[in-house]
Amino acid sequence: MISRVFLSAFALSAALPGAALAHPHVFIDAAFELVFDEAGALAAVRIDWAYDEFYSLMLIEENRLDADADGFPEQAALDAYAGRDVDWAAGFPGDFVIEKGGEAVALDGPVKHRARFEEGRLVSSHVRPLAAPFDVSDQVVTARAYDPTYFVAYDVPVDPTVIGREGCKLRRDVADRGAAEEEYGEQLAAIDATSDPFEEIDLPDIGVLFADSFELTCAASS
Repeated sequence: MISRVFLSAFALSAALPGAALAHPHVFIDAAFELVFDEAGALAAVRIDWAYDEFYSLMLIEENRLDADADGFPEQAALDAYAGRDVDWAAGFPGDFVIEKGGEAVALDGPVKHRARFEEGRLVSSHVRPLAAPFDVSDQVVTARAYDPTYFVAYDVPVDPTVIGREGCKLRRDVADRGAAEEEYGEQLAAIDATSDPFEEIDLPDIGVLFADSFELTCAASS
């Protein structure tokens, strides 16, 4: 999994002249569950990533997961591979954000890895415990799956769920992708106009513009 992408202003302008569209290279359908502990505190998030068919094929070939070349990776090989796609460099947040009152909360590293192959796609699963579980009562809590650089495009095709606590729901706020493309083009144009063509730059947080957000609300615990 790519942890961070740095692009030169020259590369950006070559790939995306003027107000050209954003261009992710990997596509992932994400699914997630917010997990509450026995005390009723938000404690973890369980995440599934279904890689697009082309990238799945690359992962399978590069990691030799299909020993008999029948087009289906062996489950034993997938079990051994599980977790290697989230072997991130230190400090990488993992393309998933939970916010409390508008501030990101700390998530621990991924655990409980699984991998499987479904309908031509490699699907990996992991759990991110919260560094400090908290009571969501009277809190504005939101969750998003996205890559800040937009190298990876995440979609959440199925509404996420909540487990471990009754009376909770997640409301989807759908991103305005047309507005996101326009703003992305404007930011790239500004970078192109002010940067040295061969300067290495840290692309601003672009992916959030394209990400649906999910607002969590829970009835008060009895």
